[in-house]
Amino acid sequence: MTSDPAVLRLTVRQLLEVPRFRLRLVAGEDGLERPIRWAHSTELLDPGPYLRGHEVVLTVGASLRDPEACTAFAGSVKASRASAIGYGVGDVTDEAPDALCQVCDRLGLPLMEVPPEVPFLSFTEWFAERLASSRDERHEREETGRLLRMVREGLASAEVLRPWIDETGLDHASLLAIAMDVPEGDLPGLLGVDGDTGILISNDAHAWAEPAGIGSPGALDHLPLSLSESLAALDVARRTGGVVHASDLATFPALLGRLTQEQLAPFADQIARPLSEYDSAHGTRLTETLRTFLDMGGAVGATSRALFLHPNTLRHRLARIERLTGRNPLQFEDRVALAIAVWAAR
Repeated sequence: MTSDPAVLRLTVRQLLEVPRFRLRLVAGEDGLERPIRWAHSTELLDPGPYLRGHEVVLTVGASLRDPEACTAFAGSVKASRASAIGYGVGDVTDEAPDALCQVCDRLGLPLMEVPPEVPFLSFTEWFAERLASSRDERHEREETGRLLRMVREGLASAEVLRPWIDETGLDHASLLAIAMDVPEGDLPGLLGVDGDTGILISNDAHAWAEPAGIGSPGALDHLPLSLSESLAALDVARRTGGVVHASDLATFPALLGRLTQEQLAPFADQIARPLSEYDSAHGTRLTETLRTFLDMGGAVGATSRALFLHPNTLRHRLARIERLTGRNPLQFEDRVALAIAVWAAR
């Protein structure tokens, strides 16, 4: 048995749709989104010690002779984090017992009838085939991810990707890299996996799942830069959510978005907090004044008008800000530090 993520993406609902099994749901509809990774057949009333979670537990009901036995069996299956029960009809009974249906409905545990012509062994064979296929696909994507990393780091020419790009039918003139969490499904393009990151080479800047970082488009020789941009953009997207494009990276918010909480802490502690505490203690509006001053690009006249203040009053407040923080709002470098503090406080 396995905990491979690709296998865990199968749900009870999807297993019901597999044509070869011809399963029929008879109870436990509330649990259809539970994941399944394996099948286990048993006639024990307490199969728990032999389960590891996320199985479909198969039984012909040889031990389920009364309501108490049905309750004990279903309870053991649920407590062991198995995902569903498959009841083989035609051997002991022609349909799943009513008592088993009732307890499965109460537990939200899907109960499916398995036709008599479908052997239980076919479930384990199918899961084994699925596992082997997912492992092959994962290995191929990891090898592609390793090659993409070599291209990004300059250890291999982007030309090595030409055969794969040709095979996928991508336009060589507008290739771009998209970095995202490893996607669950197929996406149009060349997909590689590098750790917990999926890297897609595509012509479609919309072929992603959030969060995502989008590199700039270009020809094949531009791809190393696009790969680097996509990873930097993904780092920002993971912090802020959504999708970040390469063009968003050369902005003040994007720069701040790449800073950690530890890196931002001195700005919050040394600048934002003294202003906030002073405002609370004295009923002043220094933080609001600073924020407006920054929004106005450090222009005294525009800020005065926006706040309905005399310029001298504004200068007095700016001087107070300097005394409290040690940063002069009228000097560019200090104004940058003040802006970072305001951003961090938000």
